[in-house]
Amino acid sequence: MLECQSMMEKLSPFMDMASLEIESLRRIKRTKRDEEAQEEEKKEESEESTTSSSSSSSNAYFGFPNLPKEPTNRDFDQSVLCRIRVRLPDGRITQRSFLKSESVQLLWSYCNSQIDESERNLFKLIQAFPGDYKTLHYGSNTTFEQSGLANSVVSVSWV
Repeated sequence: MLECQSMMEKLSPFMDMASLEIESLRRIKRTKRDEEAQEEEKKEESEESTTSSSSSSSNAYFGFPNLPKEPTNRDFDQSVLCRIRVRLPDGRITQRSFLKSESVQLLWSYCNSQIDESERNLFKLIQAFPGDYKTLHYGSNTTFEQSGLANSVVSVSWV
């Protein structure tokens, strides 16, 4: 047992160095990806400004519908509201109320509004079930009630 412990003590500095190197490589990769994304955004903005007038809404830039004001318990009966909890790629968890009759596409608008502009990229939504998952498609025009999303947890992941 003593030999294993001394071996671990000898290997420990190398393992720490390796984790630091991996983290620095991840930072470099993130920085390059962010720079490339910024360049791509500048190109798209210049193309968009020449072809049509630019919209001030960041949701309109990605083609998402504008997000209405969040419904509250005071304004609506509890039976017509649903609460969606969203796990973002950076680990944060947020939640918001929607009307059950609203389009699921508003969930994309909400998720897009919660992601920092510097990290904005194409993403997909996944609803996790015990032992399985379901990928949500933006093109579906279903309501929260029809889709089975009412009062559930959804994860955002990069495409």
